[in-house]
This record gives sequence, structure tokens and C-alpha cells, in this order.
Amino acid sequence: MVMVPPVVVAATTSRKDAYTVMFYKSAGCLLLFLAGFFPAEATLELPNISGIDNQFLRNLEVDNFFSYWTIFKNDNGIKISDQPFTILVPSNSAKLHAGNNPQRENYIKQIIFDHVVLGNIINITNTTKETSFDTLRGRTVHVRRKEDKLLANDVIILQPNVVVPNGALIVLDNYLFLDEHPVKKNTSQGKLDAGLHPVVKVKDEPKSTSNTTFVESVLQVLSYLKSGVRVFQHFLSRSNVSKLLEDGEDYTVFVPTDHAFHRWHPIDWGFYPFSVPEFTESVIINHFIKGNYRQENIKDEEVATTLGGRQIVFRKTPSLTVNGVAVVKGDTPVVKGNIMFTGEVLFVNESVVSRLHQQHRDKETPPLLAFPWFGAQFLSHAFLALERDRRFSHITRFLNLADLAPHVSGTGYTFFVPIDKAFEEVGLDKMPDNYLSNGDGLQILLNHFVKGRLYDRDLKDGIELTTLGNNTIRIVRQKEKVKVNEATIVESEVFVYNLGTMFYIDKVLFVKKEFLPSTSTMPVQHVTTQPSISTSDIENVPEEIAEESGSQPDVLFADAEATTGNEPKVTVSQNVTIK
Repeated sequence: MVMVPPVVVAATTSRKDAYTVMFYKSAGCLLLFLAGFFPAEATLELPNISGIDNQFLRNLEVDNFFSYWTIFKNDNGIKISDQPFTILVPSNSAKLHAGNNPQRENYIKQIIFDHVVLGNIINITNTTKETSFDTLRGRTVHVRRKEDKLLANDVIILQPNVVVPNGALIVLDNYLFLDEHPVKKNTSQGKLDAGLHPVVKVKDEPKSTSNTTFVESVLQVLSYLKSGVRVFQHFLSRSNVSKLLEDGEDYTVFVPTDHAFHRWHPIDWGFYPFSVPEFTESVIINHFIKGNYRQENIKDEEVATTLGGRQIVFRKTPSLTVNGVAVVKGDTPVVKGNIMFTGEVLFVNESVVSRLHQQHRDKETPPLLAFPWFGAQFLSHAFLALERDRRFSHITRFLNLADLAPHVSGTGYTFFVPIDKAFEEVGLDKMPDNYLSNGDGLQILLNHFVKGRLYDRDLKDGIELTTLGNNTIRIVRQKEKVKVNEATIVESEVFVYNLGTMFYIDKVLFVKKEFLPSTSTMPVQHVTTQPSISTSDIENVPEEIAEESGSQPDVLFADAEATTGNEPKVTVSQNVTIK
């Protein structure tokens, strides 16, 4: 077995030189160890922008910014994510002085991470109050109105919501955080050279507080390892653990390997516990203990308490473990403390993940569907779920023949779904299946979709939402009732995996009187034609996806229970998950 030797730094060594010794001796040995026993997992993520047309970007005059993304082409440390995203895109008129020196690549990478939000589609079109959110590199963007302008920090927003497949673009007139990316003047050449600006920078001047020094030291060491511990580094860089550290105290952190996190990843689709931010924050905090623990000084069955208040127990026979988890032999000392590496994540087990899954069904990733609409996963999963529910026979037959997929592509939507009774009230139940397939009819369907995933908490009294049909929905909350224009929500937060949310309503929205059928309408002709799909367009579904998993039947494949009565029973409920 490869051993990780302790690192001794001479007292006379400067802080900067001490880090150099520490990185090359300790980090180098640890990397060798991890490379031998654990796979290199890429954990830094960027959104999948392959669905955005290049000509569209040129027409929008933002293609210069995306041309920099080629810098990641051969970067094995980057994973492309299919999560929804928001990108703050500087227009072509904005200039980035990146220089041509060897540090240019790091500089551009950090600029890109400063302009990307992953996992959320942010719609600021109707923003009236200041809104804040963090980018991938942990920088905070404050959106506010000043006079007649919308600003992101102090940069003017030119276009607040440009919808693209699986995401949105916010077009800016300049780059963000340029004042935090200083460039150095090269007096000999008269050019501006970009400096190297790591995500976490250890400065040469000493600091008196441990709450920044220790965390920065840990992140600096982890950044030098390149692979093996990138997941923990990623989560730690976004956590608030430094606020819990006390001045003058030493700390020890247990760093799980990437393999430890990887075991909780679903193979193809399912629930990943670390997609829940508050849970992840708790896990990170509970890997820190107060005190500079060294392996040779730890006593058998010694007990310590984490910063999150959880208890850990050390055992030394036959080898060092913490709460039964093996600890890699060897210390990695840093300023104000020590790092130890573990093969498992502490305080995470099957029962913990199962309970978390029940509470966060909206985080579950879906299987990839080749039908009904391959490029519209939210629409496809929503359609199949509604098709199994007898309350939605009319909306599903209208959706079936409407060409909605180009308008509702990808993921990240809210769908206000009328029940059958809503169509019967306005006479649309008597209309043929293709009645809403184009023109004004298609607009009616589009007016039930809103870009962006909304929860019940987002439907605040008085807010206005813009539909995909470019009409405005107004939300009114009256005690226990929530109204969407004139319709009442009868079932709330029906999660379609992590793709979006459905709210069931009792009226059809935006139906014009002249569009409604007269009292002497033609009898309904239900067309049962399924969408035409070429077999060459269908991706083979693996057997693992087709099989039932677990003890709970999948509503998309299981037979729905038969309901009795001519009219649906309307009840108000919340937190339903479509599986």
C-alpha cells in the first residue's frame, strides 16, 4: 500500500514557501494514493449548451463570450451537466482583456464560472425588488432596478430573459466582477497581462483569524490534488462553514474521496442526496471538529463532537477509523489544523438517504424518454403522468395533437393543468382532438405554461407571471385558496421529477368568447392517432429503465386505479411527485 507520510515544514520557512513544500510533498503522495485506489471523478460542472444555435447567438450579439468556452474542450476536470441553467452573457461590445500569457487560461475559466448559475432558471423579467443569487464560483449577483434600468450589480441588463433550450440567458452590457479580476501591466511590452486568480487565494500576509485561514488552507491543498477529492472541494467552497470557526482555534477536517460521494450517485436516474443544498451543508459542517488531531496521538475510543453537534468515535484497531469509516494513513498538516482523508462520507447511510428522498421528491432525476417528444422531457413526462389520471382526458387528447414540443423543449417549466370539468364548462369537451393544435387554440395551451420551475411558496399574492403564450397570469392568495386569474388551484406542487412542477386548476385560462363553440356544436370526434415517430429517432431504452425498481410502482407504467362517478372529486393537496 502507498503510504502518505506526515509533512514537516521548518519554522523558518515563509508561509508561501511552506505551502509549496506542503503541496509537493503531501499532496503529491496523497494524489498517488487516491489515483491507485479511487477513480478520478470530474465534479466541476458546466451546463450543456449544445442545444443553443450558433446563429442565434450571433444574432443576439453574444457569440464572443461563448467562443471562450472552447478553453474547456480538453479539460478532463469538467463535467457537462443537463441541469437547467442561467448564464449572464456579456454582449459583444463588452471587452475582456485576457492577454496572451500562460495565466490567460485560468483567468478566462474563472470569468466564465463567474457568469454561470447551474440548477436554476432565473426569470427577472417582472422583478420589482432586489434579487440575489450566486454563480458557480460563489460570487453573488444582485439584481435591482435603478430608475428605468435593470442592473446586475452595477452592470446594465440589456435583455432579462432570453429563453434557450433547458435554460435562460441574461444579456449584459459588460462583464461582471472585473474589479475582482485585476490584470497586471507589463511595462516592458506595454500590454495588459491577466494574473492568476485561483478560486481560493492564500495571501502572503498573515491573518489573525482562523475562520478564513483554515478553510482557505484546506481548499488550497485540495485544489492541488486535481482529482480524487474534487467533490468535497466543490461543496466546501460553497459552504458557510468558515462562519462557525472561532478565532485562535485549530481544527481538523475529514475529507471524503470522490469515490465516497460517487456511491450515492444514481446509475442512470434517481435521487442524489447531495442535490439538496441544506443537507449537503449539514454534511460538510459535520466533517469538521475543533482541535488539531494527529493520528499518532489519537486514543482508542476517543470521542469528539463535530461543528454540527454530531458525535464521532475514533478506533485504532486494527487500523484507524472514525465512526467505523476507514481513515487514510498519514496526516496532511495545514495552517491552523490538519486534514485526514476518509473512504466514506460520515453520517450518510441508506436510511438517511431514504428519508431525505421522501422529503425532496422534486430533486429526483428522470429516465430519458424517447417518446412522445424526445427533445421535450418535461412535456413528455407530464403528458404520460396525466394520461394515467382520468381527470385529464381532455388536456391529454389536445396535447397529443398539438405541436407543443418546440415551444416547451427541455426542462424547467410550470404547467397549470385544467381538469376535465374545466373544459366541460366552456364546451371544449365537445371539440375534436385537433381543435387546439394550431393558431388561437395552440395559444390557449401555451398560456398554461410558464418558463421556470415554481413551488407553492413562489406563488405569492399579487405576483404576475408571463406565460409561453405571452399573456400575464396574476396570482391571488385568499386564505387556503390560491387563484390563477379566475381559476382555483385544486392540487398543488405535483412534481414531475426535477424537470418542473404541475398545478391542477379548475378553469381553462385565456379562452376568448369568440373561440368557444356555440350551443349547437358538432359532436366530439376523439382521434386516437399517436404522434408519428420514426424508429430511427428513438433511443433504445435499457432494460434497467424498463424494469420496476423498489417496492413502489411507477405511475408512468402502472395501471391507474379506476375512479367512479361522472365528475372528478376535487381536493386540495400538496407535494405530489410524478414518478
